Amino acid sequence: MTNNLEHFPRELTSQEKELLLTALPENKIGYKHYRDKIERMVVLGNGRFGGGNFILGPIDSELDLESKSTPIFAISKIVYDDHEIYVTIHHESEDQIEIDIQNFELTPKINEMKEIYRWTYSNWSPGQKAPYDNSAVREIHLILKSLVLVIASEHRKIWVYSAKDEVNYLIPVTNFYNELMLIMDERNPEVALNPNRLFIHLDEYSDEKLGQAFLLYNKYWNRIEVDYSLFDAKMVQRRKSFFDFLKK
Repeated sequence: MTNNLEHFPRELTSQEKELLLTALPENKIGYKHYRDKIERMVVLGNGRFGGGNFILGPIDSELDLESKSTPIFAISKIVYDDHEIYVTIHHESEDQIEIDIQNFELTPKINEMKEIYRWTYSNWSPGQKAPYDNSAVREIHLILKSLVLVIASEHRKIWVYSAKDEVNYLIPVTNFYNELMLIMDERNPEVALNPNRLFIHLDEYSDEKLGQAFLLYNKYWNRIEVDYSLFDAKMVQRRKSFFDFLKK
């Protein structure tokens, strides 16, 4: 196996590993699981987007560029005196993990640069404010302290904390908002097709409606293991989509 960064398969460099691990805290079960997986993987090749986009996997596996990118599992940001590096790790699929290191060309130099701070959503726990800027978040406890929907308006981010594996699952805003609009029976396109409105007018939506929107989203996309028997059956019954109304 080569150590040449432009030939594959190759080992992750120590700097690449260091950056990836900033998004995977060792003291949380689910993230520790990914740390261990990555330790056993090699870089199989470039991803679809070039630059710092790579696919990791077992050394004897074949690079798969046919499958779509999986949802994002973890992200982190490391700020140096005059540079920033943004790390993205996707969910594992078929024993392969897609990663992206923005400003990848800086990676070999990180030990020479002065780090100012780093942050990641992975470190968040219930009761805390948003990472980095300590801005307010709204917590909806679907199951008290065990399954928590979190909306950070200043960050324009949504995630769900699962106590089972201590992972903060990042939720795509558009998909979540679509479910919320179905629940609200919203037919005004200026509202229904504007996901950013959620963060501006968050106080318009009750905990019950926001929680129901996540349950419907998750039932369709199957992102997190949820025992739906704990919830009223009506909460996970899907209505027609906004686009169905447009067809009439």
